[in-house]
Amino acid sequence: MPHAPTDRADVRDMLVVHEAFRQAYRRMPGLVMTVTPGDVRRAGIVADHIQLIEEFLHLHHKGEDDLLWPKLLDRAGDRLASAVALLEGQHEEIASLMTQVSAQLESWRQAPSGARATQLADGLARLGTRLAEHLAIEERDVLPLVAEYVTAEEWHELGDHAISGLPKAKLPIVFGMLASLAEPEVVTLMLSSAPLVPRLIMPLIGPRAYARHTRRVYESGVTAAA
Repeated sequence: MPHAPTDRADVRDMLVVHEAFRQAYRRMPGLVMTVTPGDVRRAGIVADHIQLIEEFLHLHHKGEDDLLWPKLLDRAGDRLASAVALLEGQHEEIASLMTQVSAQLESWRQAPSGARATQLADGLARLGTRLAEHLAIEERDVLPLVAEYVTAEEWHELGDHAISGLPKAKLPIVFGMLASLAEPEVVTLMLSSAPLVPRLIMPLIGPRAYARHTRRVYESGVTAAA
Protein backbone atom coordinates (compact mmCIF):
# COMPACT_ATOMS: atom_id res chain seq x y z
CA MET A 1 0.00 0.00 0.00
CA PRO A 2 1.23 3.52 -0.77
CA HIS A 3 2.37 5.58 2.21
CA ALA A 4 1.05 8.89 3.45
CA PRO A 5 2.65 11.94 1.77
CA THR A 6 4.35 13.10 4.96
CA ASP A 7 6.19 9.80 5.34
CA ARG A 8 7.40 9.38 1.77
CA ALA A 9 10.96 8.89 0.65
CA ASP A 10 12.61 11.89 -0.97
CA VAL A 11 14.72 10.51 -3.81
CA ARG A 12 16.55 13.73 -4.68
CA ASP A 13 19.64 12.57 -2.80
CA MET A 14 19.90 9.50 -5.04
CA LEU A 15 19.71 11.68 -8.13
CA VAL A 16 22.78 13.52 -6.81
CA VAL A 17 24.59 10.22 -6.21
CA HIS A 18 23.78 9.12 -9.75
CA GLU A 19 25.12 12.34 -11.21
CA ALA A 20 28.31 11.97 -9.18
CA PHE A 21 28.85 8.50 -10.65
CA ARG A 22 28.15 9.71 -14.18
CA GLN A 23 30.61 12.56 -13.93
CA ALA A 24 33.32 10.49 -12.26
CA TYR A 25 33.19 7.70 -14.82
CA ARG A 26 33.09 10.12 -17.75
CA ARG A 27 36.43 11.56 -16.61
CA MET A 28 38.19 8.32 -15.69
CA PRO A 29 39.39 7.19 -19.15
CA GLY A 30 40.98 10.54 -19.91
CA LEU A 31 42.44 10.72 -16.42
CA VAL A 32 44.19 7.38 -16.90
CA MET A 33 45.55 8.37 -20.28
CA THR A 34 47.15 11.54 -18.90
CA VAL A 35 49.49 9.51 -16.68
CA THR A 36 52.97 9.30 -18.13
CA PRO A 37 53.97 5.66 -18.74
CA GLY A 38 56.15 4.47 -15.90
CA ASP A 39 54.96 7.10 -13.41
CA VAL A 40 54.00 4.73 -10.60
CA ARG A 41 53.41 7.52 -8.09
CA ARG A 42 50.90 9.33 -10.29
CA ALA A 43 49.25 6.07 -11.33
CA GLY A 44 48.75 5.24 -7.65
CA ILE A 45 46.97 8.55 -7.02
CA VAL A 46 44.63 8.04 -9.96
CA ALA A 47 44.07 4.39 -9.09
CA ASP A 48 43.15 5.27 -5.50
CA HIS A 49 40.54 7.70 -6.80
CA ILE A 50 39.05 5.15 -9.18
CA GLN A 51 39.00 2.53 -6.43
CA LEU A 52 37.15 4.89 -4.07
CA ILE A 53 34.42 5.54 -6.64
CA GLU A 54 34.30 1.83 -7.38
CA GLU A 55 33.80 0.99 -3.70
CA PHE A 56 31.05 3.58 -3.41
CA LEU A 57 29.29 2.23 -6.51
CA HIS A 58 29.50 -1.34 -5.20
CA LEU A 59 27.96 -0.30 -1.87
CA HIS A 60 25.28 1.72 -3.62
CA HIS A 61 24.21 -1.24 -5.74
CA LYS A 62 24.40 -3.69 -2.85
CA GLY A 63 22.12 -1.42 -0.83
CA GLU A 64 19.57 -1.41 -3.63
CA ASP A 65 19.80 -5.19 -4.01
CA ASP A 66 19.40 -5.84 -0.27
CA LEU A 67 17.17 -2.99 0.91
CA LEU A 68 15.25 -1.47 -1.98
CA TRP A 69 14.36 -4.03 -4.62
CA PRO A 70 12.81 -6.54 -2.15
CA LYS A 71 10.52 -3.82 -0.72
CA LEU A 72 9.40 -2.69 -4.15
CA LEU A 73 8.72 -6.24 -5.30
CA ASP A 74 6.75 -6.98 -2.13
CA ARG A 75 4.71 -3.79 -2.19
CA ALA A 76 4.42 -2.95 -5.88
CA GLY A 77 5.33 -6.08 -7.78
CA ASP A 78 2.45 -5.59 -10.18
CA ARG A 79 3.87 -2.23 -11.25
CA LEU A 80 7.61 -2.65 -10.89
CA ALA A 81 8.52 -6.34 -11.24
CA SER A 82 9.75 -6.08 -14.83
CA ALA A 83 11.73 -2.89 -14.21
CA VAL A 84 13.34 -4.29 -11.07
CA ALA A 85 14.24 -7.53 -12.85
CA LEU A 86 15.93 -5.52 -15.59
CA LEU A 87 17.85 -3.40 -13.09
CA GLU A 88 18.94 -6.46 -11.11
CA GLY A 89 20.29 -8.01 -14.28
CA GLN A 90 22.15 -4.82 -15.08
CA HIS A 91 23.65 -4.84 -11.60
CA GLU A 92 25.12 -8.26 -12.35
CA GLU A 93 26.48 -7.08 -15.69
CA ILE A 94 27.99 -3.95 -14.14
CA ALA A 95 29.50 -6.02 -11.32
CA SER A 96 31.17 -8.26 -13.90
CA LEU A 97 32.58 -5.23 -15.72
CA MET A 98 33.79 -3.82 -12.40
CA THR A 99 35.64 -7.06 -11.65
CA GLN A 100 37.40 -6.86 -15.01
CA VAL A 101 38.27 -3.20 -14.56
CA SER A 102 39.55 -3.82 -11.02
CA ALA A 103 42.03 -6.38 -12.35
CA GLN A 104 43.12 -3.99 -15.11
CA LEU A 105 43.43 -1.18 -12.57
CA GLU A 106 45.71 -3.17 -10.29
CA SER A 107 47.88 -4.27 -13.20
CA TRP A 108 48.21 -0.69 -14.42
CA ARG A 109 48.87 0.63 -10.92
CA GLN A 110 51.84 -1.70 -10.53
CA ALA A 111 53.27 -1.08 -14.01
CA PRO A 112 51.60 1.87 -15.78
CA SER A 113 52.58 1.20 -19.37
CA GLY A 114 50.87 2.81 -22.35
CA ALA A 115 49.29 -0.49 -23.40
CA ARG A 116 47.87 -1.14 -19.95
CA ALA A 117 46.57 2.42 -19.75
CA THR A 118 44.73 2.00 -23.04
CA GLN A 119 43.23 -1.30 -21.90
CA LEU A 120 42.11 0.22 -18.61
CA ALA A 121 40.70 3.35 -20.24
CA ASP A 122 38.71 1.21 -22.68
CA GLY A 123 37.35 -0.89 -19.81
CA LEU A 124 36.36 2.19 -17.84
CA ALA A 125 34.64 3.66 -20.88
CA ARG A 126 32.58 0.50 -21.37
CA LEU A 127 31.69 0.44 -17.68
CA GLY A 128 30.75 4.11 -17.70
CA THR A 129 28.50 3.65 -20.73
CA ARG A 130 26.64 0.71 -19.23
CA LEU A 131 26.34 2.47 -15.89
CA ALA A 132 24.89 5.61 -17.50
CA GLU A 133 22.31 3.49 -19.34
CA HIS A 134 21.40 1.73 -16.10
CA LEU A 135 21.02 4.94 -14.11
CA ALA A 136 18.82 6.48 -16.80
CA ILE A 137 16.43 3.50 -16.72
CA GLU A 138 16.29 3.57 -12.93
CA GLU A 139 15.54 7.29 -12.92
CA ARG A 140 12.87 6.93 -15.59
CA ASP A 141 11.07 3.75 -14.53
CA VAL A 142 11.57 3.30 -10.78
CA LEU A 143 12.56 6.38 -8.82
CA PRO A 144 9.39 8.35 -9.68
CA LEU A 145 7.36 5.60 -7.95
CA VAL A 146 9.60 4.91 -4.96
CA ALA A 147 8.00 7.56 -2.76
CA GLU A 148 4.67 5.75 -2.99
CA TYR A 149 6.02 2.57 -1.45
CA VAL A 150 9.11 3.37 0.65
CA THR A 151 9.08 5.43 3.83
CA ALA A 152 11.50 8.23 4.58
CA GLU A 153 13.06 6.13 7.35
CA GLU A 154 13.58 3.18 5.03
CA TRP A 155 15.07 5.45 2.41
CA HIS A 156 17.59 6.86 4.85
CA GLU A 157 18.61 3.30 5.79
CA LEU A 158 19.54 2.80 2.14
CA GLY A 159 21.79 5.86 2.11
CA ASP A 160 23.29 5.04 5.49
CA HIS A 161 24.19 1.55 4.25
CA ALA A 162 26.41 2.92 1.49
CA ILE A 163 28.05 5.56 3.66
CA SER A 164 28.72 3.23 6.59
CA GLY A 165 30.55 0.80 4.31
CA LEU A 166 33.15 3.34 3.20
CA PRO A 167 36.43 3.89 5.05
CA LYS A 168 35.80 6.63 7.62
CA ALA A 169 38.76 8.65 6.39
CA LYS A 170 37.15 8.84 2.94
CA LEU A 171 33.69 9.95 4.09
CA PRO A 172 34.45 13.70 3.93
CA ILE A 173 35.68 13.30 0.35
CA VAL A 174 32.54 11.45 -0.74
CA PHE A 175 30.26 13.85 1.10
CA GLY A 176 32.09 16.81 -0.42
CA MET A 177 31.71 15.31 -3.89
CA LEU A 178 27.96 14.90 -3.41
CA ALA A 179 27.54 18.31 -1.79
CA SER A 180 29.27 19.95 -4.76
CA LEU A 181 26.41 18.73 -6.97
CA ALA A 182 23.47 19.23 -4.60
CA GLU A 183 21.18 22.10 -3.75
CA PRO A 184 21.49 23.20 -0.09
CA GLU A 185 18.20 21.60 0.89
CA VAL A 186 19.33 18.29 -0.59
CA VAL A 187 22.58 18.52 1.38
CA THR A 188 20.43 18.94 4.49
CA LEU A 189 18.38 15.95 3.41
CA MET A 190 21.49 13.81 3.02
CA LEU A 191 22.57 14.62 6.57
CA SER A 192 19.15 14.39 8.19
CA SER A 193 19.66 10.87 9.58
CA ALA A 194 23.29 11.40 10.64
CA PRO A 195 24.30 11.82 14.29
CA LEU A 196 24.56 15.38 15.56
CA VAL A 197 28.34 15.83 15.34
CA PRO A 198 28.73 14.64 11.73
CA ARG A 199 25.65 16.64 10.80
CA LEU A 200 27.33 19.78 12.11
CA ILE A 201 30.90 19.30 10.94
CA MET A 202 30.52 17.49 7.61
CA PRO A 203 29.34 20.60 5.73
CA LEU A 204 32.55 22.26 6.88
CA ILE A 205 35.13 19.53 6.38
CA GLY A 206 33.57 17.74 3.40
CA PRO A 207 34.00 20.48 0.77
CA ARG A 208 37.57 21.12 1.95
CA ALA A 209 38.47 17.44 1.80
CA TYR A 210 36.95 17.12 -1.66
CA ALA A 211 38.78 20.23 -2.90
CA ARG A 212 42.09 18.75 -1.73
CA HIS A 213 41.17 15.45 -3.35
CA THR A 214 40.36 17.01 -6.73
CA ARG A 215 43.57 19.04 -6.72
CA ARG A 216 45.55 15.89 -6.04
CA VAL A 217 43.71 13.71 -8.56
CA TYR A 218 43.27 16.22 -11.36
CA GLU A 219 46.40 18.25 -10.54
CA SER A 220 44.44 21.50 -10.64
CA GLY A 221 41.71 23.35 -8.78
CA VAL A 222 38.93 22.10 -11.04
CA THR A 223 36.08 20.00 -9.66
CA ALA A 224 34.80 16.71 -10.99
CA ALA A 225 31.98 18.56 -12.72
CA ALA A 226 34.36 20.28 -15.11
